[in-house]
Amino acid sequence: MMSKIRKMQDTWVAKSIFILTALSFMSLFGISGYVNSAGKNRAVIKVDDIELSQAELSYLYEKDLNNARKMFGDALEVNDNVRNALMLGIVNRELSNAIIQKNAQKNNIVIGDDLVRKIIYSQSEFMDGQGRFDKYRFNSMLSATGWSEADYIKALRLDIERQMLVQNPVNRIHIPAFLTDLLGKIENQQRVFSYVKIFPENLKLTRSISDDELQQYYQDFSENFMAPEARDIAYVAISSDEIAQRYEPSQDEINAYMQQHADLFHTPEKRNVLQMVFDDEDSAQQAMQKISQGDDFVNVAKNLAQQSAQDTNLGNVSKDMLLPEIADDVFSAPVNKVVGPLKSEFGWHVLKVAKIIPASDMDKKLAFKKAADNIKQEKAYDIAYDFSNQIEDKIGAGASFDDIVKELNLNVHQVKGLTEDGKSVSQAKISQDIVDAAFSYNVGEVSQVIETDTGYALVKVNNIVESHLLPIDAVKSQIIDIWAANEREAMAQELVNDVMNDLSNGENIKNVAQRLGLKALTSKPIKKSESFEMLPSSQIAALFQESVGTPVALDVDEGKIIAVTSELVKYNHKLSNQDKADIQNQFQNQLADETAKVLVDGYAQEYDVRVKYKLLGLAD
Repeated sequence: MMSKIRKMQDTWVAKSIFILTALSFMSLFGISGYVNSAGKNRAVIKVDDIELSQAELSYLYEKDLNNARKMFGDALEVNDNVRNALMLGIVNRELSNAIIQKNAQKNNIVIGDDLVRKIIYSQSEFMDGQGRFDKYRFNSMLSATGWSEADYIKALRLDIERQMLVQNPVNRIHIPAFLTDLLGKIENQQRVFSYVKIFPENLKLTRSISDDELQQYYQDFSENFMAPEARDIAYVAISSDEIAQRYEPSQDEINAYMQQHADLFHTPEKRNVLQMVFDDEDSAQQAMQKISQGDDFVNVAKNLAQQSAQDTNLGNVSKDMLLPEIADDVFSAPVNKVVGPLKSEFGWHVLKVAKIIPASDMDKKLAFKKAADNIKQEKAYDIAYDFSNQIEDKIGAGASFDDIVKELNLNVHQVKGLTEDGKSVSQAKISQDIVDAAFSYNVGEVSQVIETDTGYALVKVNNIVESHLLPIDAVKSQIIDIWAANEREAMAQELVNDVMNDLSNGENIKNVAQRLGLKALTSKPIKKSESFEMLPSSQIAALFQESVGTPVALDVDEGKIIAVTSELVKYNHKLSNQDKADIQNQFQNQLADETAKVLVDGYAQEYDVRVKYKLLGLAD
């Protein structure tokens, strides 16, 4: 597992996440528990008396994962590699923090409240437009990044301790200027690599599995050929809506509901209203005069109020939909009556009643049905809860599953061969709640009433088939697949050994490849900072450390690459001042990082440091 983690660290997502988890809040500003606690909250990181528990690391994991999602969005696929990378980065960061914190205690380094307050008050992120500390900005920034004030202050104190114990000593180390040209040549040197790829899946088997091997694999890998425990069950499932439909409200309930919600069963009078609005009364009076002279209302609105026909027609409106200043006049006017000018906060209104739609009451039979349906819907949860209690009472009184089903007229579902993953012979999709209940009772037992996502269920276990080893004939194809994979792995390893041995004896890689039936490949000239075959930077660095002709076997996904340096391409160009500055900064940063690691490791030697990777699923 740990070797996979080390390989995985060089992928671009993992690299980004390691960078993400290494940053403090100071530099971030805009980053279920993955930890399997197995029912306990045990210490994972321990530096003398400083401990971090599974729960604390789980909290940090969720927090950093949320910030990683903000940073990468849909590009972040949270698979096992990413989870492991994120958790390993958190462990490394928190372990380093604990060591620094312990060393600060040892050296009596105390970060006072005044210093913390001065640093917070001086940060531009927390200042208003006048350059003063703004508490609202401070709290908003904390909220946006998921930090509490206490967590932030704790992190700030730790940053200061790190600055004093690590960064200040490291910053005193510098790359001498006279080394720049040499470092530039090393950094810009190119190499050409000759290589072969060996993947077990591409190797052709030269024999078939023997009967003895078939039997041996059947025994050795028996855990792969176990049929899971299976159960035959009967169950009933009824939704809350279905239960509610079984309830019939009384006439008194219906009458009371109709009185309380009279507006649901009565449609008020509506009127089709035309309207034009003016900024001043004179314009409104002019419109009224035009209409009284026989001009069409819509044309007057278009010419004088610059309104379209669509803007002019308010449609069918009830009285409560109009402004109070105009509602009474409009709803007291007869059809085709022009009303106005009327003043409101929006201007001067001229209106016309084009049509009157009288008030009406819902048909009594339909009204009763609607009221009954609404009562059922509003009371669905309570009705369903009472129904479940009714079933529980029957079970308590000794009623059988069949008696309950018959009395309550419930539909029974029969399931054969149900396994804990929810699969069954019938292939029917079964709720996880029902599956859990099915595996919580013995043969003949009836479950308690189960609350599901949609309602309630009741389960009876009819039969249990214990987990058992399947017959060899039933799993023969699986055995052959396992054997074939192991056989190809063995063939690949033998091939790797032959290639490495021949190359170590001075043979040319192209000749070795031709003799062993492999294809010899050649990379383009690459720098140490570049790659071929998508090899991670750590493996490229390993190749650049070897001399010409020395073979290196590299693990890649599902196979190996064996590569040798076949050509050195020296860099003879003169470096510009900017090139020199870039190189010096690059190596200065690398040296500072390495020195910081050595310094923290040195501090760690004085304490009892323990990390339980197994509790995080990071070690086998």
